[in-house]
Amino acid sequence: MPISINLFSIKRVTLASPPTQPPYCPCCSRVSKRLITRSSNRNGNAGRPYSKCLHCDKFLVFDDYRGNDSTNPECHCGYSSKRQVSGRSKPVAGRLHYVCRLGMCDFFSPGKDAKGIDVIIDMDLTEDLSRLSIIWYDSFIAS
Repeated sequence: MPISINLFSIKRVTLASPPTQPPYCPCCSRVSKRLITRSSNRNGNAGRPYSKCLHCDKFLVFDDYRGNDSTNPECHCGYSSKRQVSGRSKPVAGRLHYVCRLGMCDFFSPGKDAKGIDVIIDMDLTEDLSRLSIIWYDSFIAS
């Protein structure tokens, strides 16, 4: 089913800032390490900075502005969340959801439409939105 978007109806977004320091891991409370995704990353995340807990081997957050709309739902930390879309290798590919923008808590909230139904975005559209920094595509192997 084709999607039609009126570009003139899109509102200007104020982006919230990413973490300024690597966050503490919400699982083990250790300071995470700031890393950069490989240039060979095929999921639209090449060269992006991110934080990972090396002790838990847990990805925490991308350390950039992509998906950081200040009007996103508030996470458990009291800050606006990060909007992202699950990648092809996830159980529900293209699922819009929100996570902690600062990587400090385990906040997760599915994106819902006006009828309360989960928003699923076509993967081709997902890649286009990712390139425009509107969302980020969370199916990647970071190392």
